[in-house]
Amino acid sequence: MKRFGTILITVLIHLCPAFAQHGTGESNIVLDTVTVNAVKSTQSVVTMSDGNMELNMELMDALPKIMGNSDPVSFSKLLPGVQTTAEGNGSLHINGSDNGHNMISVLDVPLYNVNHLLGLFSAFIPAHYSSMSLYRTPQWAGAPNRLGGELQFRPHSADDHKFSADVMTGLMFSQGTLKIPTGKKSLLTVSLRDTYVNLLYGRWLTMDRLSLKYSFFDSNISWSYKPNDRNTILADAYLGQDKAKFNEPGLLTDISCKWGNDAESVHWIHERNNGFRMKQTLYRSSFSNNVGISHESGRLSAPSSVTDLGYKGLVGWKIVSLGADVLYHDLIPQTPVVDGAYRTDSRKSAWEYSLYNDYSFFIGESLNLKMGVRANLFDCSGQRYHSVDPSFLATYYGADRRWNVSLSIAQRNQYLFQTGFSAMGLPTEFWLPADEENKPQFMRGVTLSAMREFDAGYTLSASAYYKKLYNQLEYYGSMIDVVASDFKVQDHLISGDGYNYGFDVMFSKDEGLLTGWIAYSYGRALRRFDRITPDRYYNASHERLHELDAVAVLKTHKRWEPSAVLVYAGGTPFTAPEYFYMLDRKIFVKYGEFNGYRLKPYIRLDLSVNYDLKVAKDSRIRSHGINLSIYNVLGRVNQLGYRLKVYQNNFYYHPVAFVTFPLPSLSYYCKF
Repeated sequence: MKRFGTILITVLIHLCPAFAQHGTGESNIVLDTVTVNAVKSTQSVVTMSDGNMELNMELMDALPKIMGNSDPVSFSKLLPGVQTTAEGNGSLHINGSDNGHNMISVLDVPLYNVNHLLGLFSAFIPAHYSSMSLYRTPQWAGAPNRLGGELQFRPHSADDHKFSADVMTGLMFSQGTLKIPTGKKSLLTVSLRDTYVNLLYGRWLTMDRLSLKYSFFDSNISWSYKPNDRNTILADAYLGQDKAKFNEPGLLTDISCKWGNDAESVHWIHERNNGFRMKQTLYRSSFSNNVGISHESGRLSAPSSVTDLGYKGLVGWKIVSLGADVLYHDLIPQTPVVDGAYRTDSRKSAWEYSLYNDYSFFIGESLNLKMGVRANLFDCSGQRYHSVDPSFLATYYGADRRWNVSLSIAQRNQYLFQTGFSAMGLPTEFWLPADEENKPQFMRGVTLSAMREFDAGYTLSASAYYKKLYNQLEYYGSMIDVVASDFKVQDHLISGDGYNYGFDVMFSKDEGLLTGWIAYSYGRALRRFDRITPDRYYNASHERLHELDAVAVLKTHKRWEPSAVLVYAGGTPFTAPEYFYMLDRKIFVKYGEFNGYRLKPYIRLDLSVNYDLKVAKDSRIRSHGINLSIYNVLGRVNQLGYRLKVYQNNFYYHPVAFVTFPLPSLSYYCKF
């Protein structure tokens, strides 16, 4: 077992290089009833009256690409209130929330852990979706049981029933999307992506003398059928999988990791001219992961998974809507398996029921009020929790509807916890249900938002928020804990509270030759756990005090279309050692104040240019061309964290970084 301990430490060093931020022994929307008073916009980013945002997916074609890929999840981190994460960190932090507080969904169906290549980009193929919306806080009763925000994707509808194809091939992978009319009233959309990253980027995947072999694929299929003006039927499915493997020559150890998602859903939407509307959804969503370690003394693996079976129903008439959600969870927290024999059966199952009501009305012509209440019942192996979560949203519109101010007050309970050894959004993290030992987490929050439109396509928006968090859960330990003969996940979990607060402002331009936006965000994320800092709050490991994002696209109306992205973000907290020494071949470390230090600021400049090739007049090709992108043009060494490194009987403490040089990519795109 000692040898397995050494092996697992090596795994932690290379899969979770920022673990030192946690200290020694530490591990760290539903839109059916939203009133939108605007016409269809071609803006890159549309700010809604309630402060939420919608990103035009066509913008993905113009912005800089990461190894040839336009990733919508990565670009969402350029929006105000969404925190930038360093390379190797796949977390999503909205308004200071932990990664597990936020949801990424397709048509209201949740997906768990959608990251590829250590979070550099996600599983979403942009051409497969018509829009991406960002909801920064739950503002209505129909929002899911999450404390944070939601990033929601929508596939193309049957209204867009023309045949088209979008193909891209690069140095790392190829992807394609086909939109195929299956009749005058239906559309089939199919997308595939496969990788050959090791052929040309194999050297880039080498870190600390380890060569990583990595591959992944994504597949999507969506079908939209609109038999008449009243009814729409949607079916959607996704399947994706990642495989990673590397060898530790010093320990004669092979380390592998395999993870993947799959999700299937069917939706029926019925709408009438008299204001009656109905939506019914059935779905399944699953994520599984397994880390395996092979050594001459045996094999150890640590599998985990989460599977959801759910139903969502909504009925509304004019200003009133009623809804119900029923959800079954089947969860396996990360459990050690030695030589194929499970030591414990940690599988947990739970039922989650919700009933909600939203009531929206105008007072006069300028003030819109929306009040809602959501009642929840959660049952895990006989342990039941119930809650009633109110929500209130008031929006005042200016006389010309070109400016508005909104105030949101909400309470929300969440019955699933995401935890693990890294807190970096990596696939090694797992999910737990609220049970007799872990009470549901909940929050109370308030958000104030404002927006003003000006002439010539200029828009100014701002937002301020405060959230108080209760029953927060963290994993307190390291990967070495799983080799203990009496290992139990619960023994390494600690509970506490915290709060988030901050503000952001965004100035955007959507007309003219030069378009884009500049956004500044200030945010605090503070936590308190009796086992760490019982008398005071400490900085959460993902907190960034300041962040500035700038996006620019130059529309030359010629073949060349350049663009640029600049990110400046304050350093995240970490725990630094005061001293360390070796005794009897064992390393002893004395750490200082928990998360009392900060990494250096994160700075990144990306550049891109599209060059459109000529298209013959009688050609079926609508457009095609070449994209050249350079990621991290400045070659900035952005730190992921610090770690203690041992090599040839020497040990030292140093920062860990990933992508420390300009990373170019060249790709060919073609649209039919």
